Amino acid sequence: KRLLAQIKEIKELNEELAEEGFRLFAGSEVDILKDGSLDFSDEIMAQLDYVVASVHNVFNLPEAEMTKRIIRAIENPHVTMLGHLTGRLLLQRPAYHVNVAAVIEAAAETGTIIELNASAWRLDMDWRWWKLAKEKGVKCSINPDAHSTHGLQAVIYGIKAARKGWLTRKDIINCLPVSEVEEVLKKKRTD
Repeated sequence: KRLLAQIKEIKELNEELAEEGFRLFAGSEVDILKDGSLDFSDEIMAQLDYVVASVHNVFNLPEAEMTKRIIRAIENPHVTMLGHLTGRLLLQRPAYHVNVAAVIEAAAETGTIIELNASAWRLDMDWRWWKLAKEKGVKCSINPDAHSTHGLQAVIYGIKAARKGWLTRKDIINCLPVSEVEEVLKKKRTD
């Protein structure tokens, strides 16, 4: 109920502030369940401008099963972005076993954006994989993983990781004009 109320409020604000060129996007992060399904219904996700799918539990699957789980999730037409692809927490938890190249390939095929989680504890997806993602045409979104306004500062770590990965402004959705962001977010849903 809260999410639906938030979506309604965002739509109203967008209408009210359209002449000023202001645009809010309604989005949510959803959990990728063990079988690759998602914890939100398609009906709810269809009302959002973007959906970030992420693994938040059951990290100890064999590589083939984890890879299949993630690919199934990003094949959902409502999932616009994959969050923290490997789940690593630097100095705390290693990445789970996943075939990153296969996930990048699936993201390219499905038009799914991959997050570069800029938290200093994550920096996930690792900068070494971004060259391949870029070659495949996968867009990046640098997200600070902020749980408060103070956390927004982490975006600088994501920018530095993106530069190490040879990404340029045109590869990063956050750097695009709003009209292009709208196109990128709608693209998957209309393909």
